[in-house]
Amino acid sequence: MKDETRNRAKELAQSAAAAHPSLSGTVEAFADHLLSLTGEDASIEDIRAQDLYVAWCCSQGCSAALESFWTTCVPTARRAAFSVTKNEDLAEDVVQDVLQRLIVGTGDKPGTLASYQGRSKLDRWLRSVTVRAAISASRKSSQKAGTEDEEVLLQVPAVDDDPELALLKESSGEMVETALRDSLRELDSETRLVLQQHLIDGLTIDQLASIYRIHRATAARRIAKAREALLSATRQ
Repeated sequence: MKDETRNRAKELAQSAAAAHPSLSGTVEAFADHLLSLTGEDASIEDIRAQDLYVAWCCSQGCSAALESFWTTCVPTARRAAFSVTKNEDLAEDVVQDVLQRLIVGTGDKPGTLASYQGRSKLDRWLRSVTVRAAISASRKSSQKAGTEDEEVLLQVPAVDDDPELALLKESSGEMVETALRDSLRELDSETRLVLQQHLIDGLTIDQLASIYRIHRATAARRIAKAREALLSATRQ
């Protein structure tokens, strides 16, 4: 079985190299890399060898591989970053930070692109990495601009949709606002970000589902849970 796997690794390595003739990685070394990612719980047949070859050549410093990666994958990362941050400057900062960590590394740590194992398409993997980085950057940005966003979130449509709360808001506006403000601060950062993206940035449930790679029903439940958390605070 080991010989069969080694032979298969060589076949996949040769096929990947043939698909990307401009890249400078050696077949033998890449075959060894394929084998290093294969184990009892990881079949070599599940590896996207051609995508992995590009990433592996990038980690070896191949300029042609880096150009291919930049052309085919980075545009997807930019779209993903903007879909989360809704801010071109912040999105570009996120992408540049991700690329630096993946390709160049930070401090004395090498680039982490080598951590890609070919279990999904390379552009989708980069998209996932970028979305996580964009969410983190948005949280930090939201904390800085938290007061402004809080003022907008205080105008949650669900409050005015509830007749009882609408009446309470008219008669005890300051009390309701204080309760909402306290409730906003108690929301965890992810729930607050989802609510902000939905109410302030105008992202639809389908868009949120796409960003977080979840079913639209799950996205809808997150929004409903966040809105209910705000409303329940004013009913106490």
